[in-house]
Amino acid sequence: MPLIKFLGGCREVGRSAVLIESKNGAQCILDYGVRFTTEDRLPSNGNIDNLKAIALSHCHIDHSGGLPLLFKNNDVPLFTNPLTLRISEILLEDMIRISNFPYPFGYRELQKTRKNAFFLKNKVRQKIDENFFITFFNAGHIPGSVSVLVEVDNSRILYTGDINTQETNLISPANPNELPEIDALIIESTYAPREHPLRLDLEKKFIDDTLNIIENGGNVLVPAFGVARSQEILLILEKYNFKSDIFIDGLARKILTEYSQFPDSFKDFARFNSAVRKAKLVSKEWRKKLKKGTKGLIISPSGMLKGGAAIEYIPTFLNDPSSAVFLVGYQVEGTPGRKLIDERIFEFKEDKKRKYQSYDLSIKAKCNIDYYDFSSHADKIHLNNYINDITFRNEAKFIFCVHGDEKSTTSFAKDLTKRDYISVAPETGETYKI
Repeated sequence: MPLIKFLGGCREVGRSAVLIESKNGAQCILDYGVRFTTEDRLPSNGNIDNLKAIALSHCHIDHSGGLPLLFKNNDVPLFTNPLTLRISEILLEDMIRISNFPYPFGYRELQKTRKNAFFLKNKVRQKIDENFFITFFNAGHIPGSVSVLVEVDNSRILYTGDINTQETNLISPANPNELPEIDALIIESTYAPREHPLRLDLEKKFIDDTLNIIENGGNVLVPAFGVARSQEILLILEKYNFKSDIFIDGLARKILTEYSQFPDSFKDFARFNSAVRKAKLVSKEWRKKLKKGTKGLIISPSGMLKGGAAIEYIPTFLNDPSSAVFLVGYQVEGTPGRKLIDERIFEFKEDKKRKYQSYDLSIKAKCNIDYYDFSSHADKIHLNNYINDITFRNEAKFIFCVHGDEKSTTSFAKDLTKRDYISVAPETGETYKI
């Protein structure tokens, strides 16, 4: 019987990592991320002396950030796709460069990570050891994201990674109906207790609010995650034929350029290209002018206002009663973005030791502040629908709820148990036999 060992991502969002081991001792790791909230940032130590493969679900640092550690003393195949590898490289380079945390790896290990990458297309079965296979399926979360089906010792384990089953403008949603019958499910639980607003209604509200600000002489700053969310917002503006100037800055600008090299990863690449052509990519010199005021909309990371180019714009917008700051991603408790929404106060302090400028800001917002829940994760309704559409091969239907805070994972597992699933919210370090 295969073993599932949970190395991270248990009752938390961060450091996702799952180890699958066959009865012969062959091992496969699914994701290997980091978290930023404590000193204990990496997945728990596990015996991985017989590691045969690593499968990466997507590029976000909470899933990919620890990968270089696995290549410190090993050369193991890393199965991914070209887009995920490229964006992971950018995010990992950035993490290593700016972090003050003493990660036990650096650029050398990152280079080894790149050299050990093997590209696997979706729905192609890949052998990694005797009676041990992996297959990728579209996860609908961000461009390049996949769920991983593991077939080991004649058992089938599905690891969803981060999934989204709602239509977005950027990519096609995950489709559980394309999956084979399984024995166990490892499912994300980020929004298990919550429901998102209807996507179409949210898009229209965002566009109407944006147009109202601009038509009344103001400008709009959209702090957004550099990977996927910024590009999704750009496509919404394209969809509704937004006429004013659109400026893209920071990491969002870099990712936009990289995305353009991977046409097969998008639902409608012609529309994506059209949106890119209309956007203005901001140089550092141009940013200096835009900071003093502009006419139009600026999309710029960071999405939670914890850093990034958005910090350079925010004082001008907050002090202008005719303008607006529209946040389009979840704001974690304790972040500057969350405080801005809850209290209309922006507080940020950072000593940029490697740069010429430091920031120590405390500003009461005079402008319009709003939040739009453009999530790329499945919510309560869609997670349950996803499970309903999956067929289990046996009466023992195992579900492991991961990638969510303690309340989300435990309440989700409890609800599933009432529906006759064998469901748990595992804790870090726990091992289960399937």
